[in-house]
Amino acid sequence: MLRNVSRNIVRSFSTMSDRSNFREIEIPVPWGKIAGKSWGDENGKPWLGLHGWLDNSGSLDLLAKDWPEGHHLVAIDFPGHGFSSHLPDGAMYHYLESSVTIERIRRHFNWDKLSLIGHSMGGGLSACYTGLFPEKVDTLIMIDLVKPVCRPVEKLVSKTRECVEQQLGIEERFRDNLHGKVYKSWEEAFQRLKDGAFTPDNSQEAIQIIAERGIQKTSDGQGWTFSRDMRHRVTSLYGFHEEYFAQLANNISSNHLLIKASESPHYESDETIEKILDVYRNNPKFQYSVVEGNHHLHLNNPERVMPVILDFLKTSNEETKSSL
Repeated sequence: MLRNVSRNIVRSFSTMSDRSNFREIEIPVPWGKIAGKSWGDENGKPWLGLHGWLDNSGSLDLLAKDWPEGHHLVAIDFPGHGFSSHLPDGAMYHYLESSVTIERIRRHFNWDKLSLIGHSMGGGLSACYTGLFPEKVDTLIMIDLVKPVCRPVEKLVSKTRECVEQQLGIEERFRDNLHGKVYKSWEEAFQRLKDGAFTPDNSQEAIQIIAERGIQKTSDGQGWTFSRDMRHRVTSLYGFHEEYFAQLANNISSNHLLIKASESPHYESDETIEKILDVYRNNPKFQYSVVEGNHHLHLNNPERVMPVILDFLKTSNEETKSSL
């Protein structure tokens, strides 16, 4: 099912002023902690929120504050982002290993099943987990990523070699500080975040939200740096071939909503994207909605995104009840 959603949506949503209505959480893991935020009734339907590359749990703030009653949303800072611990020295971040992290969190909360909402990288990670464990996922919502970018066979050698060289190069360059460059002031770091990670059409509020957990004081208190681990900038050691991801995608049987931003690229060819959409469409519970906005549309224009989510959840719930 394809739906196009324009800016002409009339609906009342809460203001930025109530964005503080959340609980900080920490989940113990063998290398430290996974930090995050929690909204809603802890006994409600469980949701796990996953942010995009180099963002943090603040990414879902403006959706979370209007999350439906009876649902419990936990948004995490993925390892090496925000307030979460970095991996130990010498370790690497791998895309598929994210499913281990998601499963750790599910077991930590003792959730029988969970629902997933992810933006960009977080949407891809959520899709991988859902394909691996379809019986554990009730609903999957992906925001502005149709699929993880796959690696053609002819690029296997060059990209793997590039990863090895990048990883060791970052370790050597930032041996004592994997947060990267130190800035003299918060304002200087914020400007670098604004210039480097966001296009000019993003709102000041959106950038501010990411900066809250994305910029931190240095350990000696003399400067400011980004909280993310520089090793996240390393090219992935392992790359999916598109046939591998197609197997995962074909195994997704949950309620599945894919929201695509109208002003954001696909990152792969139209032919490749259409192939995976055809796989998703094999699932009768799949809906594809195009919403006006850029890559961070959920932060810049939550009033366009949230109605699509709420309508999808309502429709999915009604269809589930009618099938009983």
